Amino acid sequence: MIFPVFGDVPAYPLVFPVFYGALAIFLLVMARHLRIFAAVRPTNPLPNIPARFAGLVEYAVVQTRMFRDLRAGLMHAGIFWGFVLLTIGTANIATGGLIQTVLQAPLGGMIWAAVSAMQNIVAVIVLAAIAWAFERRLISKPARLTLNRDALVILAMIGTLVAAELFAQVFEFARYGDQPGAFVSVALAAPLRALPPAVLEAGFGALWWLHILVVAAFLVYLPFSKHLHIATAFPNIWLRKLAPRGELPAMDLETEDATFGVKTLADLGWKDLLDGFTCTECGRCQAACPAWNTGKPLNPKTFIMGIRDMSVEAEHGLDLIPNSPIVRETYGLDGGVTSERLGKPIVDDAIPYEAVWDCVTCGACVEACPVLIEHVDKIVGLRRNLVLEESRFPQELTGAFRGMEGQGNPWGQPASTRLDWTKGLPFEVRTVADVAAAGRLGELEVLYWVGCAAAFDERNRRVARAFATCLDAAGVSFAILGQEESCTGDPARRMGNDYVYQVLASGNVETLNRYGMGERAIVTACPHCFNTIGNEYGQLGGHFDVVHHSVYLQRLLGSGRLRVVDEGAARSVTFHDSCYMARYNGVVAAPRDVLGAVPGLDLREMEKSGKQTFCCGAGGGRMWMEETRGTRINVERTRQALATGADTVATSCPFCMVMIRDGLADAASSAPAAGTVNALDIAELLAESLAPTQPAGRALPVIQ
Repeated sequence: MIFPVFGDVPAYPLVFPVFYGALAIFLLVMARHLRIFAAVRPTNPLPNIPARFAGLVEYAVVQTRMFRDLRAGLMHAGIFWGFVLLTIGTANIATGGLIQTVLQAPLGGMIWAAVSAMQNIVAVIVLAAIAWAFERRLISKPARLTLNRDALVILAMIGTLVAAELFAQVFEFARYGDQPGAFVSVALAAPLRALPPAVLEAGFGALWWLHILVVAAFLVYLPFSKHLHIATAFPNIWLRKLAPRGELPAMDLETEDATFGVKTLADLGWKDLLDGFTCTECGRCQAACPAWNTGKPLNPKTFIMGIRDMSVEAEHGLDLIPNSPIVRETYGLDGGVTSERLGKPIVDDAIPYEAVWDCVTCGACVEACPVLIEHVDKIVGLRRNLVLEESRFPQELTGAFRGMEGQGNPWGQPASTRLDWTKGLPFEVRTVADVAAAGRLGELEVLYWVGCAAAFDERNRRVARAFATCLDAAGVSFAILGQEESCTGDPARRMGNDYVYQVLASGNVETLNRYGMGERAIVTACPHCFNTIGNEYGQLGGHFDVVHHSVYLQRLLGSGRLRVVDEGAARSVTFHDSCYMARYNGVVAAPRDVLGAVPGLDLREMEKSGKQTFCCGAGGGRMWMEETRGTRINVERTRQALATGADTVATSCPFCMVMIRDGLADAASSAPAAGTVNALDIAELLAESLAPTQPAGRALPVIQ
């Protein structure tokens, strides 16, 4: 017999045309998918191979992000790993029993017996996980899941082929005798032995071929379904963004023939298209998105699905062979593949225009995605095109753009008022220019980057005064740029105006380099300034050591340079994590350590905190836009803060301070108790508790 392992299988040789025919169709459709990648920008897969490989193990093999939702993680692990391990059986069938023959030879067949036992166990786990998955989609129905036919078909296929494989073995053992290792099948076969041999043979043949036919159908169906992520997740994770999360892609404004930003599929890269094909529609990004959760049209999940749909649509008409006569005749060899579908704008197709501007660039969607899809960079890319090429953006941004371009700050205030926050302080706040003129730059420990909010917003000026007071109390030699400081350009860049960003950033880089600030630390209380200077100025030749004020205060306390009173008034505080610190830059412990040093302070965490924080609603330029759709994001975040029962909401970001303050004011109009809750920066809370023997023991001056 040619294939003795499958001698009892009726018409076994037909497996080869069925299986390999389906495999050929799978490969042809995948080749069609790959053709669309030839029309977009390539992505270099080679830089930092060790980090890419480590990420592949962490996110694709171990799937760490899946287990943030433990129940869903266990379910997915059961299906995924069970499916992978059971592929051994399918591979054995497709190779004529080669795998079984090889593994049965050594150790008296013990290895194959162990494999059979493992497959039996895994089959039971997969069937239980499939049942659980159906329960989630049809009964419990989590809001973030997309209930569609595709998901149900995939689950049904996996469940059917696993059940068919398992029970084919049960009927086989009942008719032809047991095999070592497959203890589950042996146990299930026992009560069937009394059935007539003809019935057992028919049941075995039907179930065996059902398994093969479903495998073949699965191969044909897979390239058209969301389950394609089992093939694309690995390259998608391999090509993941290795630059800092807060670093947006560089943009060359001098290129004459380039498209500014992202307009069509052709402006995307391999990773961007892979994001679309890799989306599992799990809805974790949707569940994390503050815009979606407050009734805005932005849904990061449907945005990525929209890119996938556009990609599939653009494949139609593309020949499988690059630059074949059909391609040359239809699209033109010299100009490349530029079909009408490839030239279709992404905005108003994959994502509504309004949704593009609802994004607060908080990164919650990216943090939540188990397969490392990048939503924010694409949305900012769309904004760049809308602003720089189409001049199509919300009208309220005009004032912020003019203010940044003309006055160097989005408030449009004159630079001469940048030092007003220092008035009345009981110590001198020196400017770097004065220190340099005195020839004493070498004495400076840090440059305090004040930021536009602390310079021009009345409420945040108090934060600047409190932080400066802490620096003075610790005896830190510091200075500020004063009128030479300009907006870092973060708001302009996140709003899509990279031109204004580069003008502002280049000026700041020149100023900082002129004073040699690459040789000392730059401290700022603004996470947006921190992120832009530290993660993005390198694109323009500015490499600086930037420290957030929470980290610097933590260091001062740890070194003993700052001391607090032994006792303080009892106070309950909940801390609001800034997205650009916690999520983008991993600063979670430092502000809590600072708060922990304040005597009498009881810290109460919100449900959404740390890297899972909920945005205040001001990021991505939303600080200067009206929020007219749904519930205001800061109102929702304030509700979460008030739910802790704390009497103070602590922040470490000037934008967050403004939004939380306004949220508390709104809440007080309907719940008077909310009017007793204060919003304070961690520097203010610390400054209030400094030991009276230090200079900071003096009362903080108040700006009238």
